[in-house]
This record gives sequence, structure tokens and C-alpha cells, in this order.
Amino acid sequence: MKKLKIILLIIVLLGVFALPATSVSAQDYAFTLTSMEVEAYIEEDGTLSLWYLLEFQNLPSGAPIEFVDIGMPSSSYSRSAVQAEVDGVAIEKVESSPYVPNGFALNLEDNAIQPGQSGTVTAWITGVEDVVTPYDNGDRENYANFQFSPNWFDSQYDKSSNTAYRVTIILPPGVGSEEGVYYYPSNWPGDDTPDDIGRTAAEDRVYYSWYAANADAHTQYTFGVAFPNQYIPEQSVVQTIPMNDTPSSSGGSNGILTALSGNVCCFGFGLFFVAIFGWSIYQGTVGAKKRKMKYLPPKMKIEGHGIKRGLTAVEAAILMEQPMDKVMTMILFGALKKEAAIVEQSDPLKLTVTDPLPEGLQQYEIDFLNAFKESDAKRRTALQKMMVDLVNSVSQKMKGFSRKETIAYYEDIMRRAWKMVEESQTPEVKSENYDQTLEWTMLDDDYAERTRQTFSGGPVFVPMWWPRYSPTYRRNIGRMSPATPSIGGNVSTGGRSSSSGSPSLPHIPGSDFAAGVVNGVTGMSAGVVGNLTSFTNGITTRTNPIPVSSKSGSGGFRGGGSSGGCACACACAGCACACAGGGR
Repeated sequence: MKKLKIILLIIVLLGVFALPATSVSAQDYAFTLTSMEVEAYIEEDGTLSLWYLLEFQNLPSGAPIEFVDIGMPSSSYSRSAVQAEVDGVAIEKVESSPYVPNGFALNLEDNAIQPGQSGTVTAWITGVEDVVTPYDNGDRENYANFQFSPNWFDSQYDKSSNTAYRVTIILPPGVGSEEGVYYYPSNWPGDDTPDDIGRTAAEDRVYYSWYAANADAHTQYTFGVAFPNQYIPEQSVVQTIPMNDTPSSSGGSNGILTALSGNVCCFGFGLFFVAIFGWSIYQGTVGAKKRKMKYLPPKMKIEGHGIKRGLTAVEAAILMEQPMDKVMTMILFGALKKEAAIVEQSDPLKLTVTDPLPEGLQQYEIDFLNAFKESDAKRRTALQKMMVDLVNSVSQKMKGFSRKETIAYYEDIMRRAWKMVEESQTPEVKSENYDQTLEWTMLDDDYAERTRQTFSGGPVFVPMWWPRYSPTYRRNIGRMSPATPSIGGNVSTGGRSSSSGSPSLPHIPGSDFAAGVVNGVTGMSAGVVGNLTSFTNGITTRTNPIPVSSKSGSGGFRGGGSSGGCACACACAGCACACAGGGR
């Protein structure tokens, strides 16, 4: 216990003595970054290559930016492997950073960025080792994990607020399009899902790329991926979290003191980021599953202006990225209402398709019905193609329109549909209203429970299409109404008549009706779709990620990342963790 107190006292004293040197040495820095990019390449030997680019705008009140310090995600790298430029002029001096315990300093010399001037700094670093760790969530055996935080700066000096910021992670050669997993980034002001996913043109490697126009250069953003470890050497996967090497100093007592303060900083932050790493792994598991359910292409999420009216309920469900089994159940109900099919068996679902098909069907309804003409082995593939075509069709219709406003518009239709049903005064009116608005009510995330609550405790007058949907109901009634030659017509209820002498409308217990509607989705999933995540993933691969990028440049992309006038980085489970530091 006494030893622990002594250690804590030393840490506090080191921090106290270090602070004045840090704050005074960089007190004149004041800059923004107009653009900041980083590309992280996981190579086939398990090492990391980094491409950084940043565009500095030095404020008139700022001191000249003579050095740029870059923190690294691992101490296992060589400064001789660093190539850098400022405004296209090679940077000859790559020094040990006195402020970044696990990083290097680019000496701009005569090309320092003067007050009121701008300058672009790029750096290319290869051969960074000890950055890949095991992926041990349990849901993906034999996977490797990579977590990465680009360098960031002290907010005392960086005044950025609208930095155009892009981060791209490129997986090792050979990884298949469906084998990679990305994590939702932390603290990121942009979308959780990458806006660009595909394969590089030069090397045909899978990449994930995130972009935000409203980022800054003083917030830590953490990104991550996982991939099968078979694509890198076994020995390149670090089994334990690597510790930083003792940082070298540029010499002098002030340099030594600053290096010590960096170690103190990283000691405290290290424990914190171990917890962050564990949480990131957890998020990665959930995030990977969520990603497979997001089938809209990223470009569709770029906001336009105005509401796209005229979409069907099914198309609105696509826009909202409703589960695929629910969407197909909506398609089934629509086809039954139009007398285009009969359900011969509920589980697994088997249909008899009307020949010829009636007029007025949507293309996705035709494709859906044609899929049920295929054998079981080909049906799933045909349904996936139908959904891909549907997603692409909705994407085309949404061009130039606001997805956010359009979703709000159709959510309002859904709410009004439910209100009309729930406020119906009689069972007959409630049943009729529900029949008319069925697909719209299904847009509600809680439609299953809401349907049960709405129809419990009373009868439901079955809609015209119900006999086509329920084989059990057809068996129970035993025969068709003499007045109705088709199976879609009214069905008698055993000869009971209304007071006027005309046949009464058929009805069933509300709980049975609700169960039949709700179980339609379950039957679709179990009997047709199978594993929903796998089924949707087969669609996502063709609609999101988007087509292969044609970008080129150093390493295959125009890219880059962060540099610094002040940053301190330490290796924490394969991620670069910057903490507050000095400047020049």
C-alpha cells in the first residue's frame, strides 16, 4: 500500500512539473484544419501502412507552424520508413517528437506555415507492427481485430469546427466482400455506416470509408474493422496489448521533462482506453449485425429537398429499412388482396399463383409471385433479386428528395391509419378500416403488439381476401358461399342470417385474426427467408456497399489523416490514443 502511494505521489508531481512546460511552449499556436484525411492499410504481412494528409490554415494570431508531430498506434515502427511533404516539397528531417511519446516530428524548416497562411502536410508511413489483435466476441471464430484513432490536437490550439474529414480502412488482400466487418465509429459526427464501401481498383481490396463535413481536429474519433485472420500471418496478431517503448527525447532538460509528462498522460489514459477497446469490441458485434440489416445504398441517404409522394406502403417500408421478412409479408398481403395467389400451406409458405396474373400488380409483386414458381433451392435467390431490384427502384425514385422529410411524411400516414382503426366505433367499421390500411399499419415498429391489443376481446369481420390467406379458415368453413364463385368472395357462416334476411358477414375471434396477421411475418422468415441476417446480407452486398471506387493515388486512394502541432499518442489495444500535449 505504501509503495502504491509513493507511485501515485510521483505521478502527481510529474504532472504538476510537466504542465507549465507544456502550456508555455505552445501557447502561441492557433490554427484550423480545413481538410483532414487518413488511410489505414492492413497489409498481407499484418503490418500497417498509414497515409496522412491535412490542410492547415494558420490563424493570423498563431505562431509559425515549424513542426508537425504525429502519434503512432504502435511503438513498433521506424522513422526511416516515414516519407513526408509540405506543399509538395519533401520534408528531409523526421525527428523524435519531444511531445508525442510514441510518435515522430516533421521538421518543416524553411517551409514552416506562417501566420495567416495555409499549408498541406502529407505523410506516408509503412511497416507499423503490433496493431492487430484477436477478435474474441465468439460470434466470429478465427477473426482478427483492428481499432484505430487518427491523431488529434489540443482544443487550446486547434480551432476547427467544420473540417472536411475522411477516414478509410483498407483490409488485407484476399478478404472477400462479405467477410469484412466494420464497427460504428465513436464520437463521429457523420453517419455510423460508411458512405463508401467497395474494392480498390488497383489491388481489388475491400475498403470502408467514412466522411463528415462538420468534424474537427481536436476530438478523438475511433474506427475499427475485423476480418478473417487467415489473410495475415498468425504471428502478426498480437495476443496481448503492446506497451509503449520509452520515448526518445530531442535532448535537453525540457525535452526529458516533456517526455515524462507524456508517459504520465498515457499511463492514465491507457487504462481508460482498455475499457474503450472492450466496449468497441462489444459494439462491433452488434454493429456488424446491424450493418447487415442496412440495405440502402449510402448515396440514398444524402439528403435532397422536399417530400417524395406517391410511394406505396411497401416502398415506404424499404425507405425506412424495415426488416425484409416484414416487407415481403406486406407484398404477400397486397398480392392476395388483388387475387393474384392463394396460400396453400402456411409453414413453410407455399403459394398457388393465379394464371394469368390479374392486372394492376406492382413489378415487385410480379417478381415475388414468380419467385414462388421456382423450386425451393432457387426461390431464395429469386426473392433476394426481387428485393435488390425493389431497393434500387426506390433509390431511383428518391433522387433529389429528402429521405428524412419523406420518412416523416409516411410515418404520419401510418399514425393516421392506426388512429382511424383504433377510433372505429363498431367491429364492422374497425375491420373494414384495418383491411384498407393494413400495409400502412405494418410500418409501425410495434405493429404486432398493437394489432393484438386492437383486436383482442371482440370479433373481426374477415376481409374478402382472408380465405385466400388462411388454409385453416378455408377448411373450417367447409364450403364456399353459393353466391360467391371465387375464393376471394364472402364466405357464409353456417347459414346464420342478419335481421334483414341477407347472409351475415363472416367473422372470427379477434385474437385468431391478430395471430394470423402477425404470424405471417414469422412464417415468412422461418419458411422462406430462413436466417434473416444472412438473407438481408445477400441483398446488402449488392445494394450497400456501392460499386467499386475508381479513386486512385498514393496507396490506391487520395487520402490522408491528421498531423499535429501538439499531440501525444500511446498504443492501446491496437489503436492510436492521443492525449493532451505541447507544441513548439
